[in-house]
Amino acid sequence: MKKFSFLLLFIFYSSMCMAKVIVEGLTVPVDIAEIENQSVTSESQAKVQAIALTNKLHEAGYTTSYVKRYYLEGDICYLYVVESHIADIQLTANSGVKEAIMQDLQKLLGTVYNRKTVHALFLQLKEKYILDSIQVNVANYKEGDDVSLIIHVRAKKLVFSFEVNTLPIYGITPSMTLSLPLYRAVITGQGQIGFNEERVTVKKGVLEYMSYPATIGWHAGLLASQEYAVWERYGDFTVTIAKPYAGIGIFSNIGVFDISVFLYGVGTYYRVSEQHAVPLHNTYNNAGLQLNFRATDDRSIAKKNKALNATLYAGVSQDENVLMSRASAYIPLQLTMRLYVVPSCYSFYTNSLNRIYAEYVFDSYLLGYARRYTATHSRHIAKLELMYELLYEFVYFEIFASSGVYKSECVGWDRASSYGAGADVYYNTILFTIGCAWNTDEQFGEYYIYSGIKSSW
Repeated sequence: MKKFSFLLLFIFYSSMCMAKVIVEGLTVPVDIAEIENQSVTSESQAKVQAIALTNKLHEAGYTTSYVKRYYLEGDICYLYVVESHIADIQLTANSGVKEAIMQDLQKLLGTVYNRKTVHALFLQLKEKYILDSIQVNVANYKEGDDVSLIIHVRAKKLVFSFEVNTLPIYGITPSMTLSLPLYRAVITGQGQIGFNEERVTVKKGVLEYMSYPATIGWHAGLLASQEYAVWERYGDFTVTIAKPYAGIGIFSNIGVFDISVFLYGVGTYYRVSEQHAVPLHNTYNNAGLQLNFRATDDRSIAKKNKALNATLYAGVSQDENVLMSRASAYIPLQLTMRLYVVPSCYSFYTNSLNRIYAEYVFDSYLLGYARRYTATHSRHIAKLELMYELLYEFVYFEIFASSGVYKSECVGWDRASSYGAGADVYYNTILFTIGCAWNTDEQFGEYYIYSGIKSSW
């Protein structure tokens, strides 16, 4: 009897169709390994897997894509995905930059609709074109599976932004920016002050005009600043700067990057005041050309987007030819839905040994050295972050390590490194940052706490 029961059980399971799942039509990056490893034995189980795959697509932001049909054929269960592409964009705007906004939106045409990616792009456009609101409706395109984006934007009349940071050496640095949007142009004014427990460390004001009528734009401005310096080699002194500049440049798109390249004519006046009983003053003037390159990724779903910046200046002063370069890169790479690795770097160089062109070594690029007043004419720093999204688009936690080399004030090469942890909290238009950094040269008890808050309205 037992042998007979076993034989019936063997015949029953042998007759069942253990179908392998095959997904057709899927091109977007969604993890389906768990679904593909399932074995399906009936139409009802195939339906369950179809619903599971549709849910995965929607969770990843592809809210208009779905599994359209499924069926069993022999030992294979086919799931056919219909990806919903953006086939049409309709834009209405009470803004003179409608044409420019539409040009930025063209990169969405033909892509698979992803709510998260589209939302991230609109946030970038809102900041770029100083928009008050963006309303989006998603509708079927010609009664098919593709979609049409129906967008209405409203421009702001006036924009305020406020920011406060705690920085090494400079202390607390509040700043206020006021932007006035015009027809395909914007006028921006910014004021900043820094102070620590001893003195006012920096005062700065900037007035700019940016015009972007088409792919070619104009940019002009005036920077005025005064900084109290405490460099180890030169002692205490104050540098006052007046810098007018004007340039012409182009805007373009390459892949996911917004590109801008501008060439400026720059003139700078420096006044150096020695901190002695009887103040001594030195003045310097230079004039030259400056090339600026900027590339930003405006479709990243991370809060911190990819950015590449480079500046090259060549000019003449009273007694020498001056060459200066600065470059920075910030590249978030997504490992999982919530985990990012973020390599970044910063480089500064000048051929001049004049102190007016030097910059501090231990600032926000190399945290952990709160009271080090070393200046340099050449420094190169690399940083690596691991960033985890604790709460969706709300709280990000990160750990980081930085290391760099620099020319000391005695013109010898030295190196330094630091590590730390921090968190970014986003709420509407407010970003709050807090963290702690340590340097590898001192004991673990030596640390620097940094924080910041910024918002715009």
